[in-house]
Formats: sequence, C-alpha cells, structure tokens
Amino acid sequence: MRLPRLTGPVALDGAVDEAAWRAVAPVPVVVYEPVFGGAPSQGTEIRVAHDEHHLYLGARLRDTEPAEVRASSLYRDEYAGDDTVGLVVDAFNDDTTALWFYTMPTGARVDGTVSSDMASGEPDWSWNGRWEAAARRTSDGWSAEMRIPFSTLGFQSETGSVRMGLSVYRWLARQSERHAWPPVPPRWPRAYAKPSKLQDVVLTGVASRRALTITPYALVGYSVQSPAAARGAGRGRDEAAAAYSAGVDAKYGITSNLTLDVTVNTDFAQVEADDEQINLTRFPLFFPEKRQFFLERAGIFEFQLAGDGQLFHSRRIGLADGKPVAILGGARLAGRAGRWEIGALNLQTAKSDALPSENFGVLRLRRQLDDPLSSVGGMLTSRVGLDGRYSTAYGADGTLHVVGDEFLTLRWAQSLRSRRPDEAEPARWLDSGRALAAWERRRAEGLSYRAELGWAGADFDPGVGFEPYQGYRSADLSAKHEWLLDAGAPVSATWLGAEGEAYQRSRDDVLESAQVSPFVGLTFASGDEIEVMSSHRREEVWERLSLAGGAEGIEVPAGRYDFHRAGAAFTMPDGRRLRCSVSVEAGGFYDGYSFSASLSPAWNPSAHLGLGGEYQFDAIRFPGRDASLDAHIARLRLKLGFNIHASLSAFLQYSSLTERTSINVRLRHHVGEGTDLWLVYDERLGGAAAARERALLLKYTHAIAR
Repeated sequence: MRLPRLTGPVALDGAVDEAAWRAVAPVPVVVYEPVFGGAPSQGTEIRVAHDEHHLYLGARLRDTEPAEVRASSLYRDEYAGDDTVGLVVDAFNDDTTALWFYTMPTGARVDGTVSSDMASGEPDWSWNGRWEAAARRTSDGWSAEMRIPFSTLGFQSETGSVRMGLSVYRWLARQSERHAWPPVPPRWPRAYAKPSKLQDVVLTGVASRRALTITPYALVGYSVQSPAAARGAGRGRDEAAAAYSAGVDAKYGITSNLTLDVTVNTDFAQVEADDEQINLTRFPLFFPEKRQFFLERAGIFEFQLAGDGQLFHSRRIGLADGKPVAILGGARLAGRAGRWEIGALNLQTAKSDALPSENFGVLRLRRQLDDPLSSVGGMLTSRVGLDGRYSTAYGADGTLHVVGDEFLTLRWAQSLRSRRPDEAEPARWLDSGRALAAWERRRAEGLSYRAELGWAGADFDPGVGFEPYQGYRSADLSAKHEWLLDAGAPVSATWLGAEGEAYQRSRDDVLESAQVSPFVGLTFASGDEIEVMSSHRREEVWERLSLAGGAEGIEVPAGRYDFHRAGAAFTMPDGRRLRCSVSVEAGGFYDGYSFSASLSPAWNPSAHLGLGGEYQFDAIRFPGRDASLDAHIARLRLKLGFNIHASLSAFLQYSSLTERTSINVRLRHHVGEGTDLWLVYDERLGGAAAARERALLLKYTHAIAR
C-alpha cells in the first residue's frame, strides 16, 4: 500500500478538520476484540499520511455517550484506564521490531518498543522518543492527531523511498472494545501489534536525519540521617548534609537506528522507590529496574536464563544492597545496523562504603537470519574493581523459528571470576557454566505450550547478572488452551491449562523442589476476568530454612514436605473509573499452613486525580512448633495532574515485617521533551530503634536538541 502524502499543512491541534486531512481516506478498521469481526459499537475514522519529514495520524473517534469517554491521565508514559488511539510502526520492515505510540483524550502520550515479534506478549514501555500529539473532546466523542519525526522512527533510505510495517487501533476502555487495521485475528498475543503481521506501506520522497540532544542537569538539596539507636540507648544525633551535583547526558544518532548515549555524573534522584517485598521462598528476591538510563532499549541487552536468572541485570550497576552508588560516567551504544542488533555499555562507579570503584562492561550482539523470526547472538560482561577483584561472563544464544508458531531457544553461558581468599583452587570450567533449552508454541487462541530444561553449575556467578540458585537441573513445563467465544455470549473467552516446575540438586540428584499447578479462567463480555488455580508442592529442605528474612519463629526444619494449595484471582478492566483486583490463596505450607490475600483498588474520578492502593497479607502457622507469622504490606499511590505539564505523585508504603514506612513525593513541571523541574521528598522511618533518612532535592534538566 502506498501511504498518502499530505497535500497541505496540518495544524497539530487535535481537530482533524483541515482540507489536507479530508483528502486522505480512512483505513478500513475492524473489531479486534472482544469478538473479532463483530459489529462496532461506535464509529471510528483513522487516517495515516506523511510529508517530507514526518508521519501523521489523524483520528475522529465518535461516541454515542461522549461524557463517558475515559480521559483520566495527564502524565507521560502512564496509563489509567483511558480511551486511546495508537500507531505501531516497524520502520525497518524486519518483521521483529517496532515502535509503539498512543495518545489519550487528554493529549497525554505513551511510547514503547516491540521486540522478538511480540513473543512475550508485552512491549517495553520504557523507551521515550521525540514526537507530538494533541487531542480534544468533541460533542460526538473525541479526536486526536500525532506527528512523529522520521528521525525518531530511524529508518534507512538511500533513494527517498522506504517500506515500513504499520498498524493502527482504537481502544474503547469502558467497553473493552478494540478497532484495528490491518484485520489480523487475535490468534497470537497482541496480534494487532505483532511486527510480522503489520501492513506493508511505502512512503516516497522522505528523508531522515541524525539527531543530537544534550541534557545537562543541576541538583541541590538537603538530607538528614538519624542513626539507629543502640539497645537501651536513645537515638543517635541527626547527621545533616547539603546535597549538590551537576552532570550531563548526551544522545547522538550515529546512524538512523544506532544511538550513542554518553553520561557524566549520572543521577536518578527522580526515580520512584522500590516496592517492599516479603520473601517466603528459598530463592533471593528479584527487584526490577526503574532507572530510565538503563530501561531505554533494554530489550537489546536481554539474555534471559531460567526463572528470573539473567546474564546481565542492570541493577548490579550503581546500587549496593538497594542503596545508590555514584556513577562517575560512561557510554552506551544501542540499535540496529542492517540485520545486526548491537548493545554496548561501559560505566565507571565511584567508591562506596560497601564497594570499591568498579568498571562495568557489557557487549551484546544478535543477528537476524534469513527467516526474520530466527536469530543468533552472544553476550560478554565484565566487572573489574580497583581492589583487583574481577568477574566476567559470556554466552551464546539462538532462537530458531522451526515451523508455524513453533520456536526453539538455546542458550549457554559461562562465568569466570578472581579466586576468593578461602578457595583452595579455582572453580572448574564445567561448574561455572549455565545452559537452557526451550521449545514453545506461541499462540493466544487455541493451544500454546512451553517446555524448558535448564542447568546451572555450582559456581556459576554472573558478576553483572542475577542468578537465584546454583548447582541444579531444572524443568519448567506449561500448556494452555484458550477458546474465543462468539458475540452475544456473556463470556468472551475461556482457558484451561497447567504449569509445572522441578529443581534437582546436581551433587546428589535429590529432587529439591517441585510444583504442579492446574488453572482455569474466564473473561466476561464486560472485561472482568476470574481465574481459579490449585497446586501441589514437594519441598526437600536439606538444612534449616529461614523465611521472610529470618523473622523470629519462621524457620523450617530439614525434611521432606508435601502440601496442597488453592487460590483464585479476580480482575476488573482498566476502563472502569473505580476498579479492584483481588486474589486469595490458602493451604498447606511445609509442616503448617498459610493464607495469603491481596487487594488492589484504583479510582480515577477525573483526569486530575488518581488513587491506587495495594494491600498484601500473609498469615503463616506452624501448630506443631507453636510458631506463627502475620505480615502486612500496604501501599498508597496518589497522582494529581494539574495539566499535561505539571503533576504531583506520592507513594507511601509500610511493611510490618521490617516495621518500616517510606514516603516518596515527586512534584514535576514538564517544560518540554527532556526539560523538567523536579522537587523530590524522600523519607524512610521505622520503629523507635530504627534509622531514619530524609531528603529534599530540587533537580532541573534542560534538553538542547539539534
């Protein structure tokens, strides 16, 4: 399809009323969900066109109840159950990667990236590109416009002509209804945004250019620390200190799709605090990355191992036991060159109380094969401290599209580190290895499955990665069948499946942990979902096991345990202004029993106010040993949007296990792309003997673009 060229100017005001728009025919959208090909409840007109330097979308989105149009978000990259209109662009027409843009009736924008042909079913929303959007409410619904520079799309064009993959959609939140083009059936996860299923379009007379953005920042503030009191003594004297720093980030497009980021004295003062977690397993907790520098195009650096294992985990850089370590500077290169995906990173951290100054390096390469859904690649990581300690890891992987929706994934990794003083001899090569093999069928409708085998040596230790458990063999199996039902039925989809996993110790072949979990679920025509599950677990505890951080009374004696559990989860759709998700689970727990419940209410009465809460309760009882534990975690999120430029967010959380309360308040004035003023207040406090920390910081960033 040849994409139309605008015949005249377009003012980006959300009106879609210029003569240039009237000359462009709307694309023929179809209903994607709740029932593919069903009758649309509302009228949708979406037009796509271009000029010499930009891609445009114009949409007139009619609604017979205009007052019920969902418009609750005023924040960049935050979704609160709004109506949306979106555009997905595979700018290189490689059938595996794409950029995703959407806007809402408030004009708020969200963007992200798609990789691996949407294999996971989830895009990466951390990417931020330079583009514009405008929207307005109308008497018969709402309308919106987007303008995306070709320098943001990053395509390569030698002749002024380029072929891309393209899809557009409209989401009616309160009805859980999606209109999309091209007409791809929902046989795969998020098939309307699956790069290999997008519509090929041709643009002529277009050009892309390299972009340079320099963003310096300045920070001033004040912090107070109150050391923990010694037993039987009063609290220590407050230690107050001024905080001030400055730094700069620069972003340059070396080619149209290969970007270099350089950072000096990197700062993350505006990042939201981590969620409190309770560990009731034998594995360490995994905390996700929240810092924008590491999140952007993070998919290129992925090298996933079994479970939460990762050959590279960016939280190893600039953090020690959850506390920040200063990053002196470094650089990152990420993007594509022909069939190659390239990711390279090198950063230097400052000395801290816990760690010496260290250098971190990562190199990731992945090449697309003749079949665009197949690829091979490798990764190399290094971590070198000024105290002489070092660790490196390397690996190779491949994903092969076998036939239809069948895929084979193979991964192998190896680690190497300096010998510890207590080691008589270095680790053997085989004991420092890691391997994974998986066969899967990637489908949403019908039958999908995954079978994965893993192995980890007893000394495998990726210094810049995350490995939850060493010295084991593992198996992970899952299967699911989903049926999409006809229009008019009270239920739009139903599914049935089971998951199972097993971990066997390599040194003695003991089956240390195994679980089988069948489940069944329904999606109602209203968008509500309910799932019921059960599980049978076997745990072989070879030495006394401490749970929940070693809380008093929560220890499991060595022995073999078999127990059953059951649970249910209920989720309301985001399109409801007042909604809630609930889950419960109860049953055996080693030589006792436990009950867990979580509640997540949310309320968006207007575009200017959003409230969200989370409450998690865990009760554990060991009657035979007269031991018990009650653990509570409560979180409250408040968002005030004054307009699309000014907002306030507050995050409060409490954990009864640590008796710690934390408060994170962020006031932001968004001047323009990359130019922001932040006022951040952080406080962490606990019981009478606990340390307290408070900080008030003012940070200004100013983007200079060319």
